[in-house]
Amino acid sequence: MAQDSSAQLQKFLDENQYTKNGILRYEKVFGAGFVSTGGIDTTEEFVARLNLKENQKVLDIGCGIGGSAFYMAKKFGANVLGIDLSNNMVNIALERAASEADIKDKVELKVMDALTAPFEPASFDVVYSRDTILHIGQKEELFKLCLKWLKPGGQLLISDYCCGTNIDNEEFKNYVKQRNYFLLDPASYGKLLEKVGFVEVDAQDRTEQFISVLSKEKARTEQNKDNLLKHFTQEDYDALILGWEKKIKRCSVGYQKWGLFYAKKAT
Repeated sequence: MAQDSSAQLQKFLDENQYTKNGILRYEKVFGAGFVSTGGIDTTEEFVARLNLKENQKVLDIGCGIGGSAFYMAKKFGANVLGIDLSNNMVNIALERAASEADIKDKVELKVMDALTAPFEPASFDVVYSRDTILHIGQKEELFKLCLKWLKPGGQLLISDYCCGTNIDNEEFKNYVKQRNYFLLDPASYGKLLEKVGFVEVDAQDRTEQFISVLSKEKARTEQNKDNLLKHFTQEDYDALILGWEKKIKRCSVGYQKWGLFYAKKAT
C-alpha cells in the first residue's frame, strides 16, 4: 500500500469504525481487552493450535487493544510484536500495557502498516491476525510478506470476515462499501494462501460458530444494558444491538461468512 493510501485508510479507520468511543463500545461486547469475535474464548481456542513455546516470536497483525498479545505473552511466554494501523487502537493498547508489568518486556505495540513493515526475512515463528485483513485489498501482497517474515516451519493463523459465493444483494454490497472491506469466500482465501507458497493450508468456514458467538454476545449485551448505559448513550447501545442483529442476518442467509485459516511455511 502506498504511503498516501495507508494514511487515508488510517484516517478512515480512526474517524469512522474505530473512534475511541467505538472501540470501547466494541470492547463492552467482546470482553475486556478484545475487539474481535468471541474475545478470550475464541482466542484461547485458536491459539491452542499453535502450541506456542516460551520466547517464540509472534507478529500480531491488527493487534487492536492488545488482548491477544497480552494473552500469548502471559500464558506461553511468547515475545509478541503487535502492530495496527489505527492510532486509537494502539494508544488504548499502550495504556493497558502500562498496567501489565509482568509482561512489559514481552509485548511491543506499534502503529504500523503491515504492507510497508520493515521486517527482515525469517523474523517470526508465528504470524497471527484476528478479523483485520478484511480491511486490506492487497491480500496476496500481504500473504507473500507473511511468508517471507516467517522462519522455516513457521505458522500462520488468521480469522477473518469473509463472504459467500452469491453476494448479489444491495444491502450487503452497501455494508461492505461503507466499511471499506475487501472480502473473499473462505475457499478462495485458502487457495490464495496456497498460491503464494504456504503449505498445510487449512481453510475452515466457521460461520456457524460465528452466528453462535454473535448471538451470545448480543444476549450478554442486552443483559448488561443498565451497566453499559452508565458509560455510553442509548444511541450507542442501539447501534450495537442493531449491528449484531444485522451481522447474524447476513450470515444466516449466506452473504457474510467467517473463516479460520491455518498454514505453515515449508521447512
